[in-house]
Amino acid sequence: MPLSHKSRKILLAIAAIVSLTYISTCLFLFFRQRYLIFRPTATISTLPSDPSLNMPYENVSIPVVGDRGRIHGWWIPAPSAQEKISTLPNEPMKILKSPKVILYLPGTGGNKSSRGYLRRIEGLRQLGFAVLAIDYRGYGQSQGDFPNEDRVYADSRAAWNYLTQVRGILPEQIIIYGESLGGAIALDLAVRHPQAGGLIMQSTFTSMAETVKRMNYLGVFPIDLLLTQQFNSISKVRRLSVPVLFLHGIKDEVIPFDMSQRLYAAASAPKQILLIPKAGHFGIYGRGRYSYLRAIEKFVKTIDSTANSLDYLAQSNLSTSNSQFSIRNSFKRLNSYFFNVSEIGH
Repeated sequence: MPLSHKSRKILLAIAAIVSLTYISTCLFLFFRQRYLIFRPTATISTLPSDPSLNMPYENVSIPVVGDRGRIHGWWIPAPSAQEKISTLPNEPMKILKSPKVILYLPGTGGNKSSRGYLRRIEGLRQLGFAVLAIDYRGYGQSQGDFPNEDRVYADSRAAWNYLTQVRGILPEQIIIYGESLGGAIALDLAVRHPQAGGLIMQSTFTSMAETVKRMNYLGVFPIDLLLTQQFNSISKVRRLSVPVLFLHGIKDEVIPFDMSQRLYAAASAPKQILLIPKAGHFGIYGRGRYSYLRAIEKFVKTIDSTANSLDYLAQSNLSTSNSQFSIRNSFKRLNSYFFNVSEIGH
């Protein structure tokens, strides 16, 4: 039975409303996506020197070369031999055979003063690391425009330059640590600096597009066409040449843990992964063999072992080169002797 004129008008009106809503939502997602991805806060809620943490720190202000603004960071030195630090029981302490620095890149929400970040830094310091924790422009006390993908990459490079050029820290002494969105930023930095000591990616994703598509209410939109903030880690990780450790909670309610599994599968060795059964997105601490501090201890041993192997090969090559040089010089001296004797004979 054909629809009445009134029914057709109602259906057309419904279709028009649905189409207009869909198009409006697409435009909203396209123009406002940065404000959906980045959720900065300016308020500093906790300082490293808080009595519950009791970590010494130094405020640092770092210029972003070629761009406006400055990023704010906390330089938290490694614990001294005399310093009494609060520690997690039954966890490794002061594991480093040589000084190392963590460049800590936070996630998308809040700022570096979030207690979860500071607890993580406290654990890293227990292992013996010095830590530089930064806020991207638009976060905390950092100055500059609202963040986007290119800006946060530039901010991480500014922090790297501060460590290597201002503090004089060797690249191989720096381990880049990125949490959540910070994992994608840390990966980008590590690909740009293959001389870095290592990379730790915690609770991070394969790409922003896949993360958004897995949100049920957004899967109906053409995400690949709308998304300008790509953070395509699954593509970049194939170009990574530094040792990498992936950490992820199996109960992560924000980013599925299989994303770290896929990143791990795509990365080249040396690589390690720890999946923590009862851990979520924000709290990843587990005891015993699921302790991320023990995983980092094992990872550092791998880094040191790899570095020692490279040093041995370099010394072997140098020794071989020196032997070859010595032999060549002996032949040169012998040829010179005969040349001079024949010249005298004439």
